[in-house]
Amino acid sequence: MQERDIKNIESRDTDLIENFVLGFRELWKKKLLILLVTIAGFLAALIFINIKGNSVKYYSSATLFSAVYGASQDSSEGVAVMNRYADMIGSSRVCGRAAQTLGKYGITTEDLQNMVLNGMITVSGASTNSTSYGYKLTLSVFSDTPEQVLDIANAMSSAFAAELNELIGSSAIQVMDEATAYSSFNTLNSKLYLLVITGGAFVAVCGIIFLQAFFSPWVRSVAQCEPDEELILGLMPYDKNM
Repeated sequence: MQERDIKNIESRDTDLIENFVLGFRELWKKKLLILLVTIAGFLAALIFINIKGNSVKYYSSATLFSAVYGASQDSSEGVAVMNRYADMIGSSRVCGRAAQTLGKYGITTEDLQNMVLNGMITVSGASTNSTSYGYKLTLSVFSDTPEQVLDIANAMSSAFAAELNELIGSSAIQVMDEATAYSSFNTLNSKLYLLVITGGAFVAVCGIIFLQAFFSPWVRSVAQCEPDEELILGLMPYDKNM
């Protein structure tokens, strides 16, 4: 490798190192701007959280299975029906039967159907593939009030089992575990949003400032001139009044 080629490689390496140094130096010079943008990101996160709103949801569940007593064929048929007709949970027959036992809350058939459509009432563990049938299905309910979540879960699971039993003409499908307790959770993780939005603002402003300095076409230090000093015609002294 010729001496000139080696010199060019060394010059490029020196330029990269100097660009990195200048990039970090520029970050320090504009630390006040970075602080202001970060604070703006924090305030934006607070506004977003306030607009979106944070509420508490309550969750409970009940489980259904196909009873093992009686003929094994009835039990197998019950398992097949539970899996194949799991989407029947949102039918007017199931929701209407459940609504009859929830009269004290003023909950209608349409209310329960809307809860199913919105994912507030779900059935999990089912499969239409006979090789992967679920032998225990879980009916989950999410509600805004703890008083309702248990009763809705039990009413929907009982109605679902009753409708499926009518479909096969037996009583093989039973509620194995009624909903007896509930848990609560926040619909919005305020700390996570504060961290992500504030951190995003900080990283974004630092990245922009650093990249602008790193890829700047202007010479910002004497070190950047040294590799090509044969091209320098002269030096102009720095004067803050200029």
